[in-house]
Amino acid sequence: MRRRIFILSASALGALVFSAAIEAILHGHPSTFAQGAPTLRQAQGRPEQSRRASAVEGQTPPRPSANPVVVIRGGTVLTVTKGVIPNGTVLIRNGKIAEVGAQVTIPAGAEVVDATGRFVTPGLIDCHSHIAADSINEGGTTVSSMTGIEDVFDPTNVNIYRDLAGGLTVANVLHGSANPIGGKNVVMKLRWGKTRAEDFFFEGAMPGIKFALGENPKDLGPGQQGPRRYPLTRPGVEFVIRDAFTRARAYQKAWQEYRRQTAGGGNTATSGAGRWGPVETDARGAWPVVQGSQPFNIAPRRDLQLEPLVEILEGKRLVHAHSYRADEILMLIRLADEMGFKVATFQHVLEGYKVAKEMAAHGAGASTFSDWWGYKIEAIDAIPYNAALMTRKGVVVSVNSDSAEHARRLNTEAAKSIKWGGLTEDEALALVTINPARQLRIDNRVGSLEPGKDADVVIWNRHPLSSYAIVDRTYIDGTLYYDRQAEAARLTQIKKEKETLVLAETAERRSPATGDQPQDKPRIASPESGGPSENGAAAVATSGSSAGRTAPAVQSTQSRPAGGPVLAITNARIVPVTRPEIERGTIVIRGGRIEAVGANLQVPAGAKVIDAAGASVYPGWIDARSTIGLAEPGAGGFADTSEMLEFNPQLRTQVAFHSDSDAIPAARSNGITTVAVTPAGGMLGGQIAVMNLDGWTWEENTVAPNVGISFEFPAIGGGGRGGGGGRGAGPQQPRPYEDLKKERDARLDELARLLDQARAYARVPAASRTVDWTLVALVPVVERRLPLIARADREAEIRDAIAFADRANVRIVISGGLEAPLVAPLLKEKNVPVILGSVLTLPAREDMSHAASYQTASELQQAGVLFAFSTGGNTNVRLLPYNAAQSVAWGLARDEAIKALTINAAQILGVADRLGSIESGKMANLLVSKGDPLEIRSEITHVIINGQDVSLANRHRALYERYMTRE
Repeated sequence: MRRRIFILSASALGALVFSAAIEAILHGHPSTFAQGAPTLRQAQGRPEQSRRASAVEGQTPPRPSANPVVVIRGGTVLTVTKGVIPNGTVLIRNGKIAEVGAQVTIPAGAEVVDATGRFVTPGLIDCHSHIAADSINEGGTTVSSMTGIEDVFDPTNVNIYRDLAGGLTVANVLHGSANPIGGKNVVMKLRWGKTRAEDFFFEGAMPGIKFALGENPKDLGPGQQGPRRYPLTRPGVEFVIRDAFTRARAYQKAWQEYRRQTAGGGNTATSGAGRWGPVETDARGAWPVVQGSQPFNIAPRRDLQLEPLVEILEGKRLVHAHSYRADEILMLIRLADEMGFKVATFQHVLEGYKVAKEMAAHGAGASTFSDWWGYKIEAIDAIPYNAALMTRKGVVVSVNSDSAEHARRLNTEAAKSIKWGGLTEDEALALVTINPARQLRIDNRVGSLEPGKDADVVIWNRHPLSSYAIVDRTYIDGTLYYDRQAEAARLTQIKKEKETLVLAETAERRSPATGDQPQDKPRIASPESGGPSENGAAAVATSGSSAGRTAPAVQSTQSRPAGGPVLAITNARIVPVTRPEIERGTIVIRGGRIEAVGANLQVPAGAKVIDAAGASVYPGWIDARSTIGLAEPGAGGFADTSEMLEFNPQLRTQVAFHSDSDAIPAARSNGITTVAVTPAGGMLGGQIAVMNLDGWTWEENTVAPNVGISFEFPAIGGGGRGGGGGRGAGPQQPRPYEDLKKERDARLDELARLLDQARAYARVPAASRTVDWTLVALVPVVERRLPLIARADREAEIRDAIAFADRANVRIVISGGLEAPLVAPLLKEKNVPVILGSVLTLPAREDMSHAASYQTASELQQAGVLFAFSTGGNTNVRLLPYNAAQSVAWGLARDEAIKALTINAAQILGVADRLGSIESGKMANLLVSKGDPLEIRSEITHVIINGQDVSLANRHRALYERYMTRE
C-alpha cells in the first residue's frame, strides 16, 4: 500500500485552519475548535413525538384484507375532479380504480361493498406531517440536507393507525424546522401492519426537502441550552440559504465540467479510467465515485450536503419551506428566482394571504393550518380565512396537520374554509385531496377518484365535510386497512380478555386470610372537625334544570336596569335547552335580561328587532375552563396565568381580565359568550372567575368573581404544574415509586393542614382575627360553599383527587379528565362532575381505541356523570362547539352535547340561576345560527351578551377584508 505525503507551508496551513473555522461557523460543520459537542436542537414549532406501539388494545395491526376485484356501490361518490355521482359505483381491480360511474357492471366474483347512505371519497392527503419519525431535527448544523427521514422512519408508530382511521392514506413526513435548510422528506402511504419502513414509502413520489424560515431556525429557542449557532436573525437565515446555493451551483458546475471532460475519447463518467482508478456511479446512476489508483481526471469531491441542493436546481427535488410571515415568504421567492429554482410549497404560510399574488406568480403552493393562530408572536396575524383567500388569488392550497391528532380529522379542518372564506364544498374537499397531491406531484396517482389511479378510497357515514362524519372503511391500493365495524368487534373481544386477566391478577393478590387488600390512597392529615359528607363532592343536578344545585354565594354582575333597552328576536326556532323547543317563537330582552319567551309574544313598541327567520337561537356557549383574558395571543412571557407560590387561593383572577384582548372577539364570533377563567401555578392557582366576553371593563365582564379554587392535583413524580423552581435542571435518574409517592403525599398533607387552618380561622369571630387573605379565600372551600376544581387527567390522579377531597371534606370538580371514563362509576357514586379538557386530542394511552378521547363524553353521559366542555386555552376558544360535535359523531346524544355547552357548564360553575338556558329572568346570552351551530359550515349571524347584540367584527375578519382587495 502506497502512501502519499503532502507538505504544507506554515502560511498554507494557517489558511486551511482559518477556512475550516469559517466553514464551521457558517455551515454548521463540526469543528475541532468548537467548545463541546453540538446539542441536538429541539423542534420549536409543533413537532410530533414518535412513540413505539405495542400489540395492545386498539392498536394491534389489523390483517389487511385484499381482493383483486372490489366494488363499492350505492354511495354518493365525490370524485373531487369529475363531480358528484349519486348512487354511484367504484370498481377496483388489482389495486387500481378501474371504473367510476352510475352504471358500472359488477364482475363475477367481486367483493361487493354496499355503501348505500354513505359517501365515498379519495383518501385524504396530509402535505405536512411528522408521524412515525423517531427524530426530526439535526440541530448541530444550519444546513442538514444530508439527513433524511427515511433513516428514522418507525413503521410501528401508533399514529399511523390513528390517522388511517381518520381517512388519511398519504402523508408527507417532513424533517423539523431547526435548520434554514433541513433534511429530506418521505411521502408515505399509511399501510399499517407492514413491518419494513420501505413498505410505507410512496413508490415513484418525487423527493423533497424541508426548509425553514423565521424564528425556528434562529439560534436556540427559549429554555434550550448548548453552544450558540449561526444565524440569530432573519437576514442570517437568508444568507445561509443563499450561501448554500452558491456553493451548490459551484459544485454543480464542477461536476458538469468533469462530465464534459470525461465524455470525450471514450472516457465517460461511468466507464473511464480515472487518475485514481475507474469512475463509477452510485446506485442511483448519479454522482460518480472514484475507485482504484489509475491516473485520470480527478472527480470533484462528493458532498452529501450539496447533492440535494443540486437536485433542487435541476428540478429533481421539491422544496417545502416552513414559513409564517409575509416578508420571509417573499424573501425565499426572490432568492429562489435569483438562484434558479422553484419553491414547491410554503408550509404553514400563515401570512400567505398577504403575498398570495407573488406566490401565484412564482408557482408556489401553500399548505396551511385551518385556524391555528396566536400561539407565538409569528402567528399573531394568522387568520382562518387564509386558505380561502389564497385560493381566490390563484394559489394551489392544501390544509395540513403538523399534528397526529389534526391528521385524524383533516376533513373537518378543510370544512372550516367554507365557514371562514366561503369556499364551495368541492373547493374545500380539494384542500385535503387533489391539491396536496398536486403539490407533491403525485396527482397522476392519487387525490381523486378516476380510472387508472391508485385505489386509495374512503367510505364515510356522512358527508365528509360534516362535523359528524366518521370513517367506515379505508382502502389503500385496493386493500382494506381499516374497517370500523370489524375494529369495534375486535376491541370488544380484547376488552373481555383484559378483564379476565385483571380478575385473575386480582385474585392472586388477595390474602387468603383477609381477602382484598386495602386501597392505596394518598396519605393526608385528617380534618380537625367534621367527617366526610355522604357524597364528598359538589351536590349538583344531573338533569337539564337547575334544581338541586348548591349555588355558591357569589357577587352578580351589574345588570342593566329593568327599564333599559329592549331587544326582540322574532321568527326563530328557539332551543331553550331546559324546556321544549319552540319552532317559531319570540324572545323579548329588556335591560340585559330575558323578559319573555314564547310562540305568540307581542313585540314591545320601540324594541330593536332581529328577524331570525330560518335561523335558530341557542343559549350562548360556555367554555368551562380557559385562559382567555389572562394570556394574550402571540405575546411571550406576558401571561398572567401562573403565580410562583405553591398556594395562591387569594389571587383574584377577574382583576387581570383584559377586556380588549384580540382573542375575545375571535372566540365570540363562533358563539362563545362566557368563559371560566382559570389560573394555574403551584397546587392552588387562584380564584376561577366566570366572565362574559363583552364589557368595557373587567367589572362589566364579570358574571361571578369566584366559583371555585383552581387545584392542580400533583401527579406522582410529576411535581406541580406550576410554581417556581426547577429551571435549568438536567435529566434526573429514575427514582423508586414509593419515594415519589411519599413526596406527592407530603405535598397533599401540607394542603390538608392549610385547609385545617382555614377551618380554625373560620371559627374565630371576625372582629378578633387578623386578616389572612389566603385563609379567607379557603373558608368557602372548607365550608363546602365553593369547590376545588382539580386538574387531573390520568385514572390514578382522578381516583386520588377524589380520595383527597373525601378525606379533607371538601367539594371537588375534576377538570381535564382524559381518562375519566375509566373511573366513571366512582365519579357517579361521589357525584363528582367533570369539566372535560379538549377532546380534540390523542388518546391518553396507546392501548386505548383510536377514538377514545372522542368517546369520552359519551361514556360519561351513559354513566350518568355531569360534564361540560372546555378548551383550556385562549386562542382556540372558538373551537369549543367542535369538541361537542366530535363527541356527537362518536356516540354522544346531540341534546346532551348542547347541554354540556350550556346548562351543564353553568351548573358545574354555580351560575345556572343566571346562565345556560333561555328562560325568563336569566341573563340574555344567546347565539343565532343559520343551521346547526355544531356543524363547522354553519354561520353564526348574531351573538347577544347581557342583552347587547355585539359586533362579530374581529382582527381576523378585518385582515381578510383588507387583503381581499389587494390586486
